[in-house]
Amino acid sequence: MRRLILPLLLASRALAETGPEPSPFEPKAMALAPEASPQVPLPEKFWGEPLPAPHEKAFLVNQALQLTPIAPDKAAHQAAITELFRAVADGDRDKVLSLLADGANLNDTLPLPADPDFVARFRGNHMHYFVTVEQGVTPLMLAAGKGDAAMAKLLMENGASPTARTKRHKTFALWLAGKGGHVEVMQHLLGISPDSEVARLLIEVDLEAQTATLTRDGVATGSAPVSTGRKGFRTPAGEYVVTDKHRKWRSTLYPADMPFFMRLSCGEIGFHVGNLPGYPASHGCIRMRHKDAASFFKQVPVGTKVVIK
Repeated sequence: MRRLILPLLLASRALAETGPEPSPFEPKAMALAPEASPQVPLPEKFWGEPLPAPHEKAFLVNQALQLTPIAPDKAAHQAAITELFRAVADGDRDKVLSLLADGANLNDTLPLPADPDFVARFRGNHMHYFVTVEQGVTPLMLAAGKGDAAMAKLLMENGASPTARTKRHKTFALWLAGKGGHVEVMQHLLGISPDSEVARLLIEVDLEAQTATLTRDGVATGSAPVSTGRKGFRTPAGEYVVTDKHRKWRSTLYPADMPFFMRLSCGEIGFHVGNLPGYPASHGCIRMRHKDAASFFKQVPVGTKVVIK
């Protein structure tokens, strides 16, 4: 019996000493080859229901806009929160600070159904669905989805949580910034400051030359051949951020292992080990030889900017 009890006591004491698991968004020293990945939540692993199809989305939006009467006290509270969201949408720093001084909570969520005039601001934008239907949208999510880096910084400095998630689809601020291609916001959410070591790094992917080049302060430190997306699956040009890294990863879309995977902007594509036939052949990802993928994985921290052109 003593042989069984003693290990249990030691394990309980060790667990108590370690304390709660730290948030993946806590600031960390730069690690070129982190052992513990991912550093941020992954949408396809943690989401609840998938986002609706376009025709379903339109129906839900129209349904949500059917305003119903609410109690006067609740209406006043919702109006105060909506005022905060309007200030964030306007990028009105002074108004946000004034509302904070009056006791506004930066982690309150947008009351639904939202005011039609407010919703109309986002028509045709990827945020339209979220401000119309999705419960749990926070001011920081709104700033991130709009690409307002200055507002996102202000909100985080005053206690806004970057780990908050919406109710149904478990969407978070970093994903919304990635969906809009807002590099500066993504880097800020990941704790990357403009004067940090990570901000000095850049990966440039040349779709025509089929190469990936790592630079530091504009000077190339390494280059490697790649194979990007083939016809029908072209790798989209644009600016991205490495949002998470995995030494071992298996695709959630195709039956394929993807070692040394570095995801771009919380999306479906990234760098990983794969076959290089000498021409674009992937389903959108950026394939690399094993030695090159391992080298880039070691040198490239989470938060590094990537330009595909």
